[in-house]
Amino acid sequence: MAYYLAPISTGLGDLIVSLPALQALIQTGTPTFLISRTPFQEGLESRIPGLAGMIRETAFRPDDLSEEDVFFNLRNHPLQTDYIWGSELFEKKYPGYNITDVMKGICADFGIAADYDGLTPLPFEKNSECDDAVVFVPGSAGIVKCWPSYHWIDLAGRLRKYGHKVVVVGQPERSVVVKDCLESGLPHVPTATMSDALDALSSARCVVAVDTGLMHLAVHQNVATVALFRYNVMFKRDYPHARSLIAPLCHQACIDIEYSSVPNKVIKYDSFVESEEKVYWETWSCTKENWSERCMASIQPELVQDAVGDLTSISLLGR
Repeated sequence: MAYYLAPISTGLGDLIVSLPALQALIQTGTPTFLISRTPFQEGLESRIPGLAGMIRETAFRPDDLSEEDVFFNLRNHPLQTDYIWGSELFEKKYPGYNITDVMKGICADFGIAADYDGLTPLPFEKNSECDDAVVFVPGSAGIVKCWPSYHWIDLAGRLRKYGHKVVVVGQPERSVVVKDCLESGLPHVPTATMSDALDALSSARCVVAVDTGLMHLAVHQNVATVALFRYNVMFKRDYPHARSLIAPLCHQACIDIEYSSVPNKVIKYDSFVESEEKVYWETWSCTKENWSERCMASIQPELVQDAVGDLTSISLLGR
């Protein structure tokens, strides 16, 4: 007998928010395998204690499983397939729901005893460059989720004024915002692998991040995290060590694109490569070219500074 679990969707963040379910299955003592849906979900498998192995979804054959084996496809559930998360219909049916509520509901229906109230961090190795630092995560696969470069640079100045060490994690070749931050002189901590990213974020005093997979990883690691969100807060994490700052409702043209692009049905992928068809955030940009007119620009650096100060004071009291 074995368990096989496929995360709620295809991104890194989808894997991270599915980790408590995976960890709960591992805790039963039954051999448990992770089904990776895309390349974004690979690289952490060696850091998940007790995991029996990982299988790419394109190579996984559910029909070949024995009668005793159980395949948990977290995407194949009415909370996934019946509504688009954050839409008017979803909010009417599930008022106030965020990703934790969704995961709790799916796991309860599938009989998985996942603990979403007390997260179990993955083991990590200390990264000296990030030790006791405020780590910025400015990049995202979706430019619409990004905070303007000039706000990151402003925030760095504010935090340094109060003695905080500031470093940047991200890929400048894939994110113009990361590139801008580095060109302004902010120090970069390269993270060539997901294990490197895990070590970097887990070593931080605080992480400031946009709504992206590494933000979810920081939260899972119980690291003080300030998350910057667009108006759609489905992926907001409500934990004592997390703070969420939310932009106002964005332009209707952006909303129209967003809800015409979200795949909310059970999806099967025929290839295992990065593709815009799989990461819909990469398929559209904000309808406002000027960064100052974008919704995310409304989140002011002083508010982020206050949130960092609040979380770091709490974390220091807890040491």
